[in-house]
Amino acid sequence: MKKIIIAIIIILILLMITTGVLLFMLKNNDEPVEENVEGDVGEEIDFNETTVEQVTDNISFFSVQNCIQGYLNTINLKSSSYYDNYDKQIVTNNEIATMIYNLLSKEYIEENSINISNVFDNIDKVEENLIFVPLKMNYLFVKNMTKYAVYGYCIDWDNKYVKDLAFIVNVDEENETYSITPLDTDRYKSVEDISLNRKEFTINSKDNTNDFIAQNITDQYLCQQYFLMQKRLMLSRPEISYNYIDEEYKNKRFGSLENYTKYISENKAHILKMAVKGYDVKRLGDAVQYMCKDQYGNYYLFNTEKVFDYKVLLDIYTIEQETAINAYDGYSKRQKVAYNVNKWVQMVNNKDYEGTYNLLNETFRSNNWKSVQEFENFIKSNYPSYYEIEYGKYEENGESSVQTIILKDIEGIEENKTVTLIIKLEEGMKFEMSIAL
Repeated sequence: MKKIIIAIIIILILLMITTGVLLFMLKNNDEPVEENVEGDVGEEIDFNETTVEQVTDNISFFSVQNCIQGYLNTINLKSSSYYDNYDKQIVTNNEIATMIYNLLSKEYIEENSINISNVFDNIDKVEENLIFVPLKMNYLFVKNMTKYAVYGYCIDWDNKYVKDLAFIVNVDEENETYSITPLDTDRYKSVEDISLNRKEFTINSKDNTNDFIAQNITDQYLCQQYFLMQKRLMLSRPEISYNYIDEEYKNKRFGSLENYTKYISENKAHILKMAVKGYDVKRLGDAVQYMCKDQYGNYYLFNTEKVFDYKVLLDIYTIEQETAINAYDGYSKRQKVAYNVNKWVQMVNNKDYEGTYNLLNETFRSNNWKSVQEFENFIKSNYPSYYEIEYGKYEENGESSVQTIILKDIEGIEENKTVTLIIKLEEGMKFEMSIAL
């Protein structure tokens, strides 16, 4: 019994010691708790130090482009949204004026003393559907706002150039709204002429007409946008589109702006109708390559680093791509012949008369056409459309291969054409050919 009592006393003493130690530790770690402690808010931005820079973000670029397109649609007094199917106006002029007023910036309204009654006197009214083609876009971060300087031009639905356009687009990041300042292009000749100030103001939502909606960006969307951009430039401003062409490709394929404009003229019917039917995307570090294929089987390569800062190749045969070179090395002789036949048909479809002429065997060429112009007349007379290939009989004849093909008009206008080509493979990917006349 005595041993039990001693054990109980020892246990009680140990418990008292342990409790004392715990209380001491808790007391020494009992630091005052701060209320409303914020987490790491990241690097603080000094908005007085931000500078005007080129827009490199796809979402911002295309979202702002959509804002400007919406503005052009709104100021179109003949917009189909203002009329019914019987050409009767269903929206009053006052309602149209209000919608336009709601899109204008506070600065522009104050500077020009604009109200709903005189808004039509202070904007460039239009009476047709116009499409905005952006060329350059800069931005400036201001606290709770981003301001964009935008320069471009507009075209009509026939892809004809109408006029240059310049804007400042203000985006209220908190309210997710925007406003627009239209600028006079007699004064503003480029995006560098547009200064962005740090004045901040709130942009309230006005019946949801000025809500800023971020554009959803996908690879497919970007392929279509680059393709559409180049198409519009080629048809409306070929001299500008020429600057977007890859330098090596430009020199090898065209050599001059004159030859390039001739190419556009020869292919205008195709360019007007061309649309993306397939695409592929490759990411190479910070660069992205978009390959687009149109309904005629033609390929276009867009090499990009920044949004709409790109270089384009209008085919994939003038400068052979690395993937094609690697694949070609592993082909059989018959496969190489088929590859080169397909290249020839792409060149015919592209109205690349000089390229197809230079592929011909020199003796065969000089015996039948003394100049590129004579050969061009031959192609125009015999192969005026756009074709896909059906491969027929193949045989080898010494160093040459004979490949019969059937050319089928993609648009179904012409009858099928049977053509026999004689191909002689040379070093690397080079070859020469003749046509059985």
